[in-house]
Amino acid sequence: MSRTFVGLAGSMVPGSFSIFAAMDGKKHLLVVGGPTASGKTSLAIRLARKYTTEILSADSRQFFREMTIGTAPPSEEELAAAPHHFIGHRSVAEPYSVGAYERDALSRLEQLFQQQDLAILCGGSGLYIQAVCKGLDAFPEVPEPVRKAVEQDLETKGIKALQEELAAKDQAYHQEVDLANPHRLIRAISVIRHTGQPFSFFRKENQPPRPFTPIYLALQHDRQILYERIETRVDQMVAAGLEEEARRLYPLRHHVALQTVGYREWFDHFEGKTTREEAIKLIKQHTRNYAKRQLTWMRRDGFWKHFRPEETDILLPQYLERAIPESWQWSFDKSSGILCLTSGSAELAQCRLRFRKKELYASDFTGQASAKKWVVHEAACRASRL
Repeated sequence: MSRTFVGLAGSMVPGSFSIFAAMDGKKHLLVVGGPTASGKTSLAIRLARKYTTEILSADSRQFFREMTIGTAPPSEEELAAAPHHFIGHRSVAEPYSVGAYERDALSRLEQLFQQQDLAILCGGSGLYIQAVCKGLDAFPEVPEPVRKAVEQDLETKGIKALQEELAAKDQAYHQEVDLANPHRLIRAISVIRHTGQPFSFFRKENQPPRPFTPIYLALQHDRQILYERIETRVDQMVAAGLEEEARRLYPLRHHVALQTVGYREWFDHFEGKTTREEAIKLIKQHTRNYAKRQLTWMRRDGFWKHFRPEETDILLPQYLERAIPESWQWSFDKSSGILCLTSGSAELAQCRLRFRKKELYASDFTGQASAKKWVVHEAACRASRL
């Protein structure tokens, strides 16, 4: 996270650097994130109904209309409860890159923001959330034969071969990418083979700001409870016909969209590599692993606000009432580390900030309610992104 120090005129300590900033963006995007099976869809629908707005999916597995069980898309009742976009709008046979999604999602948001000031982005695919909220890095176009050759290597040599190639050619990206995601590996290795440069060479530190302000909300469960929810969801999928769905999709298994948890385990079973019981056990294990990777991605950033389910009825509304204000301002004194949050002439909160890696911590919140703590943290995160 960038160490940008932000302040109000008249509140600076000599020697500190500061500029004026206010939490008064007119358009806001509520980003509902969290690991799989955490209850994101339910929370997003409640927020959409409260604010009379619409939901954009940022779950890359739910884009494909043929995958109606294994990706746990919103039910018909849930889709009827609030308008949704990017659910089942593509076929697994149609390539759909994160760059294409970024363009489509921003176009949809532009339309929505012409009518209202708030929209919702819901999903657990970190790269797709980043694409909408921050933007993607600019990578060179890769010729089709190069990409096809990488896809062929995936099919014939397996994902481990691509993981090893990435480790050898771009250790930096290897350490942060989701190594179980074949789409990410194909994309990175295609660029590397075509350009002769590491994939990370083309990544940018700064992106042009979006014309809206994201507010990041994450549902949080104790690990054991989350794992129990995952086990229950997989059992429900199997009972709903996941095996039969995977069997119907088996002829299309070479498409990247189907190289994902919940399907590739069945494909191995159909080929005699595992028993049915082993396939179900592996789906649960791989889903738990996927949830861990989602949490790791979110911990990499310091701007998520983590809510337990029991906090969403009272604490979340209190926080949002403060986080979507008309005119909030903050000052940050570099020498003392003190951040002050104000509204007009009234001081609302004061705290001491410290930075570690890419996470931002707020301390010295003595006597302040949790909702206010999160608002102070929100101010600090926005300041650090200027």
